[in-house]
Amino acid sequence: MKNLKYLLPLFLLFTFVFISCEEEEDPVAEEEIVVNSTSIIPSSTRGRSNTVLGCIEIDSRITTIEVWDHGQIDGDIVSIIANDETIIDEVELDGPDNPIIVDYDFSNNGFNYVTLYAHNLGDIPPNTCTIAINGEEFVLAANQDANGAVNVVVTGYDVFCSDAGGNNGGGNGDDGNDDDDDGSGTGDFIFWTNQDYGCGNISVSVDGIGSSTIDGYFDSATPDCSNTSAGGNFNNIPIGSYSFTASCSDYNWSGSFTVTEDTCNRLRLTL
Repeated sequence: MKNLKYLLPLFLLFTFVFISCEEEEDPVAEEEIVVNSTSIIPSSTRGRSNTVLGCIEIDSRITTIEVWDHGQIDGDIVSIIANDETIIDEVELDGPDNPIIVDYDFSNNGFNYVTLYAHNLGDIPPNTCTIAINGEEFVLAANQDANGAVNVVVTGYDVFCSDAGGNNGGGNGDDGNDDDDDGSGTGDFIFWTNQDYGCGNISVSVDGIGSSTIDGYFDSATPDCSNTSAGGNFNNIPIGSYSFTASCSDYNWSGSFTVTEDTCNRLRLTL
Protein backbone atom coordinates (compact mmCIF):
# COMPACT_ATOMS: atom_id res chain seq x y z
CA MET A 1 0.00 0.00 0.00
CA LYS A 2 2.95 2.25 0.61
CA ASN A 3 4.01 1.90 -3.00
CA LEU A 4 0.55 2.73 -4.27
CA LYS A 5 0.54 5.84 -2.16
CA TYR A 6 3.44 7.23 -4.22
CA LEU A 7 2.62 5.68 -7.57
CA LEU A 8 -0.88 7.12 -7.87
CA PRO A 9 0.23 10.80 -7.92
CA LEU A 10 2.97 9.94 -10.42
CA PHE A 11 0.46 8.17 -12.64
CA LEU A 12 -1.92 11.12 -12.54
CA LEU A 13 0.91 13.55 -13.32
CA PHE A 14 2.03 11.44 -16.29
CA THR A 15 -1.52 11.22 -17.60
CA PHE A 16 -1.96 15.02 -17.38
CA VAL A 17 1.32 15.69 -19.20
CA PHE A 18 0.48 13.14 -21.93
CA ILE A 19 -3.00 14.56 -22.53
CA SER A 20 -1.65 18.13 -22.52
CA CYS A 21 0.98 17.26 -25.13
CA GLU A 22 -1.60 15.48 -27.25
CA GLU A 23 -3.94 18.44 -27.20
CA GLU A 24 -1.19 20.89 -28.16
CA GLU A 25 -1.29 20.81 -31.95
CA ASP A 26 0.95 22.59 -34.38
CA PRO A 27 -0.61 25.82 -35.58
CA VAL A 28 -2.23 25.44 -39.00
CA ALA A 29 -0.37 27.45 -41.59
CA GLU A 30 -2.52 29.98 -43.39
CA GLU A 31 -3.13 29.08 -47.03
CA GLU A 32 -1.01 31.27 -49.30
CA ILE A 33 -2.99 33.49 -51.66
CA VAL A 34 -1.47 33.38 -55.13
CA VAL A 35 -1.61 36.75 -56.92
CA ASN A 36 -0.61 37.49 -60.50
CA SER A 37 1.17 40.78 -59.94
CA THR A 38 1.98 41.42 -63.61
CA SER A 39 0.57 40.57 -67.03
CA ILE A 40 0.23 36.90 -67.95
CA ILE A 41 -0.72 37.43 -71.61
CA PRO A 42 1.27 34.83 -73.60
CA SER A 43 3.38 35.92 -76.56
CA SER A 44 1.16 33.95 -78.92
CA THR A 45 -2.20 32.16 -79.07
CA ARG A 46 -3.13 29.54 -81.68
CA GLY A 47 0.05 30.21 -83.57
CA ARG A 48 -0.41 33.98 -83.86
CA SER A 49 1.39 36.68 -81.91
CA ASN A 50 -0.64 38.61 -79.33
CA THR A 51 -0.76 42.40 -79.54
CA VAL A 52 -1.66 43.93 -76.18
CA LEU A 53 -4.27 46.64 -76.73
CA GLY A 54 -5.12 47.77 -73.24
CA CYS A 55 -6.03 46.98 -69.67
CA ILE A 56 -9.20 47.22 -67.58
CA GLU A 57 -9.86 46.71 -63.88
CA ILE A 58 -12.89 44.89 -62.48
CA ASP A 59 -13.97 44.56 -58.86
CA SER A 60 -15.79 41.23 -59.28
CA ARG A 61 -14.27 38.11 -60.81
CA ILE A 62 -17.74 36.76 -61.67
CA THR A 63 -18.66 38.59 -64.85
CA THR A 64 -21.04 38.89 -67.74
CA ILE A 65 -19.20 39.34 -71.03
CA GLU A 66 -20.93 40.83 -74.07
CA VAL A 67 -19.38 40.90 -77.55
CA TRP A 68 -20.56 42.59 -80.74
CA ASP A 69 -19.18 43.88 -84.02
CA HIS A 70 -17.47 47.24 -83.65
CA GLY A 71 -18.69 49.78 -86.18
CA GLN A 72 -20.34 48.40 -89.30
CA ILE A 73 -21.55 44.80 -89.24
CA ASP A 74 -19.39 43.15 -91.91
CA GLY A 75 -19.37 39.42 -91.25
CA ASP A 76 -16.54 39.24 -88.69
CA ILE A 77 -16.14 35.69 -87.32
CA VAL A 78 -14.27 35.45 -84.02
CA SER A 79 -13.26 33.31 -81.10
CA ILE A 80 -12.75 34.85 -77.66
CA ILE A 81 -10.18 33.26 -75.35
CA ALA A 82 -10.04 34.12 -71.65
CA ASN A 83 -7.10 32.82 -69.60
CA ASP A 84 -6.38 30.21 -72.31
CA GLU A 85 -10.01 29.02 -72.20
CA THR A 86 -12.20 29.44 -75.31
CA ILE A 87 -15.42 31.08 -74.14
CA ILE A 88 -16.78 32.02 -77.59
CA ASP A 89 -15.91 29.65 -80.41
CA GLU A 90 -15.96 30.76 -84.06
CA VAL A 91 -19.13 32.88 -84.01
CA GLU A 92 -20.17 35.59 -86.47
CA LEU A 93 -20.73 38.92 -84.76
CA ASP A 94 -23.90 40.97 -84.90
CA GLY A 95 -24.49 44.53 -83.71
CA PRO A 96 -24.85 45.97 -80.18
CA ASP A 97 -28.58 45.20 -80.15
CA ASN A 98 -27.84 41.48 -80.43
CA PRO A 99 -24.57 40.81 -78.57
CA ILE A 100 -23.12 37.42 -77.77
CA ILE A 101 -23.44 37.00 -73.99
CA VAL A 102 -21.49 34.60 -71.79
CA ASP A 103 -20.87 34.38 -68.07
CA TYR A 104 -17.26 33.91 -67.03
CA ASP A 105 -15.38 33.65 -63.74
CA PHE A 106 -11.91 35.23 -63.88
CA SER A 107 -10.26 32.84 -61.46
CA ASN A 108 -6.90 34.58 -61.06
CA ASN A 109 -6.22 37.14 -58.35
CA GLY A 110 -4.74 40.19 -60.03
CA PHE A 111 -3.97 39.75 -63.72
CA ASN A 112 -6.16 37.79 -66.14
CA TYR A 113 -6.58 38.35 -69.88
CA VAL A 114 -8.91 38.17 -72.88
CA THR A 115 -7.79 37.52 -76.47
CA LEU A 116 -9.57 38.07 -79.81
CA TYR A 117 -8.80 35.50 -82.52
CA ALA A 118 -9.99 36.42 -86.02
CA HIS A 119 -11.25 33.61 -88.27
CA ASN A 120 -11.68 36.07 -91.14
CA LEU A 121 -11.30 39.79 -91.81
CA GLY A 122 -14.94 40.48 -92.64
CA ASP A 123 -15.80 42.83 -95.48
CA ILE A 124 -13.93 45.71 -93.79
CA PRO A 125 -10.52 44.69 -92.41
CA PRO A 126 -9.36 44.31 -89.72
CA ASN A 127 -11.64 42.15 -87.62
CA THR A 128 -12.86 44.35 -84.75
CA CYS A 129 -15.24 43.81 -81.88
CA THR A 130 -16.48 45.67 -78.85
CA ILE A 131 -16.31 43.72 -75.61
CA ALA A 132 -18.12 44.72 -72.43
CA ILE A 133 -17.12 43.07 -69.14
CA ASN A 134 -19.67 43.95 -66.46
CA GLY A 135 -20.48 47.00 -68.57
CA GLU A 136 -16.84 48.13 -68.97
CA GLU A 137 -16.37 48.49 -72.75
CA PHE A 138 -13.23 48.26 -74.83
CA VAL A 139 -12.36 47.52 -78.47
CA LEU A 140 -10.16 44.70 -79.72
CA ALA A 141 -8.80 44.38 -83.24
CA ALA A 142 -7.16 41.37 -84.89
CA ASN A 143 -6.12 40.14 -88.30
CA GLN A 144 -4.88 36.82 -89.58
CA ASP A 145 -1.32 37.58 -88.54
CA ALA A 146 -1.87 38.75 -84.96
CA ASN A 147 -4.46 38.57 -82.18
CA GLY A 148 -5.68 41.44 -80.06
CA ALA A 149 -5.44 41.01 -76.29
CA VAL A 150 -6.31 42.99 -73.18
CA ASN A 151 -5.26 42.62 -69.55
CA VAL A 152 -8.12 42.18 -67.07
CA VAL A 153 -7.17 42.95 -63.46
CA VAL A 154 -9.31 41.66 -60.59
CA THR A 155 -8.79 44.36 -57.97
CA GLY A 156 -8.44 44.01 -54.23
CA TYR A 157 -4.93 42.51 -54.21
CA ASP A 158 -2.89 45.72 -54.43
CA VAL A 159 -2.42 45.12 -58.17
CA PHE A 160 -3.25 47.67 -60.87
CA CYS A 161 -3.09 48.02 -64.64
CA SER A 162 0.08 50.05 -64.26
CA ASP A 163 1.84 46.92 -62.95
CA ALA A 164 1.68 45.31 -66.39
CA GLY A 165 4.81 47.19 -67.39
CA GLY A 166 5.56 46.85 -71.10
CA ASN A 167 2.73 44.35 -71.53
CA ASN A 168 -0.02 46.84 -70.74
CA GLY A 169 -1.13 48.67 -73.82
CA GLY A 170 -2.50 51.59 -71.83
CA GLY A 171 -6.14 50.74 -72.37
CA ASN A 172 -9.33 52.19 -71.01
CA GLY A 173 -9.08 51.05 -67.39
CA ASP A 174 -8.15 53.35 -64.56
CA ASP A 175 -4.99 52.00 -62.98
CA GLY A 176 -5.97 53.40 -59.60
CA ASN A 177 -2.52 54.92 -59.15
CA ASP A 178 -2.05 58.06 -61.21
CA ASP A 179 1.23 58.89 -59.49
CA ASP A 180 2.84 55.83 -61.07
CA ASP A 181 1.70 56.64 -64.63
CA ASP A 182 4.90 57.75 -66.32
CA GLY A 183 4.07 56.63 -69.87
CA SER A 184 4.18 58.97 -72.84
CA GLY A 185 0.44 58.79 -73.48
CA THR A 186 1.18 58.08 -77.16
CA GLY A 187 2.05 55.17 -79.42
CA ASP A 188 3.11 54.47 -82.98
CA PHE A 189 1.17 52.76 -85.76
CA ILE A 190 2.20 51.48 -89.18
CA PHE A 191 0.06 50.27 -92.07
CA TRP A 192 1.85 47.90 -94.43
CA THR A 193 1.55 45.25 -97.15
CA ASN A 194 3.61 42.17 -97.88
CA GLN A 195 3.35 42.43 -101.67
CA ASP A 196 2.83 44.83 -104.54
CA TYR A 197 -0.90 44.88 -105.30
CA GLY A 198 -0.27 46.46 -108.70
CA CYS A 199 -2.48 49.45 -107.99
CA GLY A 200 0.14 52.10 -107.32
CA ASN A 201 0.68 53.91 -104.04
CA ILE A 202 -1.82 53.34 -101.23
CA SER A 203 -3.08 56.45 -99.44
CA VAL A 204 -4.00 55.92 -95.77
CA SER A 205 -6.07 58.47 -93.82
CA VAL A 206 -6.68 58.32 -90.06
CA ASP A 207 -9.60 60.35 -88.69
CA GLY A 208 -8.39 63.29 -86.64
CA ILE A 209 -4.72 62.51 -87.28
CA GLY A 210 -3.81 62.90 -90.97
CA SER A 211 -2.61 60.79 -93.86
CA SER A 212 0.39 58.81 -95.07
CA THR A 213 1.31 57.05 -98.32
CA ILE A 214 2.43 53.44 -98.66
CA ASP A 215 4.83 53.32 -101.61
CA GLY A 216 6.57 50.01 -100.90
CA TYR A 217 6.08 46.64 -99.24
CA PHE A 218 7.77 44.17 -96.87
CA ASP A 219 7.91 40.62 -98.19
CA SER A 220 10.10 38.99 -95.56
CA ALA A 221 9.08 40.21 -92.11
CA THR A 222 6.65 42.39 -90.22
CA PRO A 223 8.12 45.92 -90.15
CA ASP A 224 8.96 47.90 -87.05
CA CYS A 225 7.38 51.33 -86.69
CA SER A 226 10.83 52.91 -86.97
CA ASN A 227 11.14 51.56 -90.52
CA THR A 228 9.76 54.32 -92.74
CA SER A 229 11.14 53.01 -96.03
CA ALA A 230 7.71 51.98 -97.33
CA GLY A 231 5.57 54.69 -95.74
CA GLY A 232 2.29 54.17 -93.93
CA ASN A 233 3.70 55.41 -90.61
CA PHE A 234 1.87 57.38 -87.92
CA ASN A 235 4.05 58.26 -84.94
CA ASN A 236 3.29 59.65 -81.48
CA ILE A 237 -0.49 59.24 -81.75
CA PRO A 238 -2.47 59.73 -78.52
CA ILE A 239 -3.57 56.35 -77.19
CA GLY A 240 -7.12 55.36 -78.12
CA SER A 241 -9.22 53.94 -80.97
CA TYR A 242 -9.32 55.44 -84.46
CA SER A 243 -11.08 54.92 -87.78
CA PHE A 244 -9.13 54.77 -91.02
CA THR A 245 -9.60 54.51 -94.77
CA ALA A 246 -7.05 53.42 -97.36
CA SER A 247 -7.21 53.25 -101.13
CA CYS A 248 -5.27 52.78 -104.34
CA SER A 249 -6.50 52.71 -107.94
CA ASP A 250 -8.18 49.29 -107.61
CA TYR A 251 -8.81 48.63 -103.92
CA ASN A 252 -10.29 50.24 -100.83
CA TRP A 253 -9.94 49.46 -97.15
CA SER A 254 -11.57 50.86 -94.02
CA GLY A 255 -11.91 49.95 -90.40
CA SER A 256 -10.65 50.88 -86.96
CA PHE A 257 -7.57 50.27 -84.88
CA THR A 258 -6.27 50.92 -81.39
CA VAL A 259 -3.09 52.78 -80.44
CA THR A 260 -1.47 51.55 -77.24
CA GLU A 261 0.99 53.43 -75.09
CA ASP A 262 4.71 53.31 -75.94
CA THR A 263 4.11 50.43 -78.35
CA CYS A 264 4.64 49.80 -82.05
CA ASN A 265 1.22 48.78 -83.37
CA ARG A 266 0.87 47.35 -86.89
CA LEU A 267 -1.86 46.47 -89.37
CA ARG A 268 -1.29 44.71 -92.69
CA LEU A 269 -3.65 45.68 -95.51
CA THR A 270 -4.74 42.47 -97.21
CA LEU A 271 -6.89 41.62 -100.22
